Amino acid sequence: MIHKPFTLSTNDIQRLEPLLMRMQSSGDCPDAPHLARLITKLSTCRETDVLGVPANIVTMNSHVRVRDLRNSREVDYVLAYPSGVDANNNRISILTPLGVALLGARIGTQVDVQTPFRLRRLYLLELLFQPEASGRFDL
Repeated sequence: MIHKPFTLSTNDIQRLEPLLMRMQSSGDCPDAPHLARLITKLSTCRETDVLGVPANIVTMNSHVRVRDLRNSREVDYVLAYPSGVDANNNRISILTPLGVALLGARIGTQVDVQTPFRLRRLYLLELLFQPEASGRFDL
């Protein structure tokens, strides 16, 4: 399967790379396949400034609605940095398998997320909020 490069904003890259480097240098970076995928995404993405991010791309602090293809259940998630995680409000960390799968994904596509129990197939229905499309470059 051929994957198109992900488009990520310079802001997201400049915030995520130091986070991963701090985790690696402190020994807090487990040898997890999803974190290796995040590192790969950051190093192989198509980088653009905040004004060039397509409005249908999940970026950091985006609020996205997905449908679980196994049970058709719809769930909203906010892709958050670790300090902004709030499970009660579905604010998920970029450092989780789901967070990594969502980053850079396009609305109208499917992402596969390996959990400890099963493979989840999620269809991205709608981007309810994207900071770049809303002119919120401070998030």
